[in-house]
Amino acid sequence: MGRVPYIPSSYTAVRNAMELARVGPGDILYDLGAGDGRVVVEAAKRGALAVAVEIDPSFSALIRLRAREAGLDDKIIVLEDDFFNTYLGFATVIYQYLYPSISRELALKYSRELRKGTRIIAYNLPIPGWIPVKIYRFIDENGAITTHYLYVKGISDPSSWILRHETLPPINIEYVMNIVGD
Repeated sequence: MGRVPYIPSSYTAVRNAMELARVGPGDILYDLGAGDGRVVVEAAKRGALAVAVEIDPSFSALIRLRAREAGLDDKIIVLEDDFFNTYLGFATVIYQYLYPSISRELALKYSRELRKGTRIIAYNLPIPGWIPVKIYRFIDENGAITTHYLYVKGISDPSSWILRHETLPPINIEYVMNIVGD
């Protein structure tokens, strides 16, 4: 198996993540460590192209089965690989439920590969050193208090400010407010 254990996101968390990141047609969502595929299925139902990055062959097979059963096999791509080996630059949205130590490593990859404006949803565990544009707490269907952190590449990542020799990122308020909402 890979570097992270399988701990599924609750269905409430998945729906809330899609709403928070405003996932829809035209989006390309990557779920890093996709597990049973519930995130990519929900993204595809909302019109996004969904990419499941899953290293475990049994989970990859399960995701393909769920995609087929939902009639979404044309909207879901399964990459059976380590997400550190996967190019992420096509993503408009990233979903992750990963340990902070892994997020710290991924932050470097995000800085290199993601385009400005890419939204990242971190479930329960923030990305060390990045600044969320929104934090959303809720109670899921199991009664657990849950948190989503929404990041936007080019706004949330301090490395992009340093590379441009700026103290604050240039912020297109209209764009951020469209993503973040009220």
